[in-house]
Amino acid sequence: MFFRYLSAVRIVRKEKGSNLNRITFEVVEKLGGATPKELLSYTIMNEEAEVEYYARLAGKAKKPSIKLIFKRMSEESEKHAYLLRRLFGKLFPEEEPVRVEAPPVEVHPLYPKLESVGDYFEALEYCMESELFAKRTYELLATMAEDEEVKELAMNLVAMEQDHYEELKKVYDLLKILVEKKLLPETLKPGGYLFTDDLKAKYFLLELAEAGVKVKALLRQKPCGAFREIVKALDVLWVTKVDAENSVKPSQVPRLKGDLTSSLKGTSEESRKGAIFIENLGYLTVELGFKKAVDFVLYLKDSALLYKGYVIVTANPEAFDKKEWALLTYELKLVP
Repeated sequence: MFFRYLSAVRIVRKEKGSNLNRITFEVVEKLGGATPKELLSYTIMNEEAEVEYYARLAGKAKKPSIKLIFKRMSEESEKHAYLLRRLFGKLFPEEEPVRVEAPPVEVHPLYPKLESVGDYFEALEYCMESELFAKRTYELLATMAEDEEVKELAMNLVAMEQDHYEELKKVYDLLKILVEKKLLPETLKPGGYLFTDDLKAKYFLLELAEAGVKVKALLRQKPCGAFREIVKALDVLWVTKVDAENSVKPSQVPRLKGDLTSSLKGTSEESRKGAIFIENLGYLTVELGFKKAVDFVLYLKDSALLYKGYVIVTANPEAFDKKEWALLTYELKLVP
């Protein structure tokens, strides 16, 4: 069913393409000679519309990872709108944005039910296409605009839309991998898993927590923004040399083996699943040395197998030599 769905999406996107191109050129035609005031006004309108749209999608989503990505997109759009309004106020003091007679960059909003996996793919496909559409529009605008200030602003907007697209695509790709490789919480086999992308791993953790898995996490990055939701869903320790609440120094991490194993054993005895998350193994390798860091991970992986739990690790391949990476990918199932 998943593959039939993807085929259907490709057909819809082909049919949609000519219409999007028409709207893109219509927008560029309207804004190609726009003044900085008009362009700023137009982009403020679009960013503020995105804030509301993504917030509504987040409110509808039941899947925690999808809810979080839409919440993050709403927050990011709100930041962009704030920055654009601040720039507008600096350039045009005591003035308000003006109405611009041009179609919105975002295509007609799609509000799926967000109940099935197919619904989530549909929503993410739509949002990715919408962000790319906005990016293409701003790229063309930068090419055609005569005013240098307009060109510079348009290129800044290109970067903003690309950032939106890339994060949406990460969640889409993660969901696709989880379905194809049967890594959804209900089909996940006990053992160790290696993610090469921290963002995907964090979204995955939320799925596990929602499914009732008790997760203990060793985070290298202190959660902020929408990712504060992770702290609410998981039992988190921040790995840092700074003295802080709910933190652990990297040199003390190996001493946690006993407590973490006891946690996996305890959840197993309660007929629940347990998971340990280790963010940025490369950092622990620098602090502890490769052998000590990997010994810690593999001890927990074997404990997870024993107690039918999971160990999820993130690592950048470039932080390891060829033999080290080969060992990691042999012992842990790679999730690209």
